[in-house]
Amino acid sequence: MEKEQLQQLIENNKDDLFSEIKEEISDESVTDIEWDGYNLWITQLGRGCYIAMKELSDRYMDNLSIRLANIMGVPFNRVHPILEANTEILRISIWHESRCGKKSMAIRKIPGKLRFGHVDLIQSDYAPESIITLLENCVTAHLSTVIGGQPHAGKTELLKYLATYIPAEEKVGVYEDNQEIHYRQINPHSKCVEFFVDSKISYQDIIKAGLRHNIDWVLLSESRGPEVMELLNSLSTGAYCMTTMHLDDIRDMPDRMYSMLGKGESSERFINSIYKYIDLVVLVDCDRFEKRKIRQVGFLSRNHGNNSCTVVFEDGEFKDVDIPEDIKEKFIRFGIDNPYVWRHD
Repeated sequence: MEKEQLQQLIENNKDDLFSEIKEEISDESVTDIEWDGYNLWITQLGRGCYIAMKELSDRYMDNLSIRLANIMGVPFNRVHPILEANTEILRISIWHESRCGKKSMAIRKIPGKLRFGHVDLIQSDYAPESIITLLENCVTAHLSTVIGGQPHAGKTELLKYLATYIPAEEKVGVYEDNQEIHYRQINPHSKCVEFFVDSKISYQDIIKAGLRHNIDWVLLSESRGPEVMELLNSLSTGAYCMTTMHLDDIRDMPDRMYSMLGKGESSERFINSIYKYIDLVVLVDCDRFEKRKIRQVGFLSRNHGNNSCTVVFEDGEFKDVDIPEDIKEKFIRFGIDNPYVWRHD
């Protein structure tokens, strides 16, 4: 079934489909709804993860899974024990009771709008204003960016926000297997093409095809496999990128990206390309109360055959280091003398 048809059918039937969790579905502060067969776990911004004072009935879970399977036209039984459905704003996964005792469900909410703006980030202690301004200026200066962090850290939300600083006339290619970035919806007057990958068309295929589609910016929802080779090839032709990645420390990003590649490429050659074409790495973090913040900011650089990662901000503290000269030159090229201060046109 086409994604648009699925979304419309689920939207038309949402009152019945989500009858026992309608409050959680409609609450914009709730990011995840999880039923483990015994407890309903809610993850909420500012509160964290907790058990809700309600229990989902077996009848409800049976009806929900049957109706979703019928809508999608797929089997859901002990032979096919995993049911997955994705809409513009919901990512739904249900496991059959034959494999886990009782039906288990996880719903991730993916808002089609920004959760925050510049002022919101400052007021929430997400990062000092100068760091937020630095990241905004990095987009203006066309720095290719990787946003790292663990699940629930808010990597995609930061990408969505920073992408609003891409000039409207520059063509953005958004490549996803599940819609999360919502670039066109958030930036309706920007030049954009969105492409959904699947088993027939891979990330590698569409990134490579983007070279012939005049793509200026590649927005990759998550880098997790050998598509990183085509991503770097695209950057070598003059394109820019924003992508997310599971990461614990920005210094580990090149090795993490290399591990995605698999066999068949020289480690030294590939890692050198990372330092040459990826400019900025940001690490976001989230505590048990779902309070999110920027933990690390650093620049990758390759000068005179040497690779370096310059960390300028870490754990709430500014480091007494200079931004690499080649990165400074990119800022200056776009009229940014001090990247920690917003340039007013």
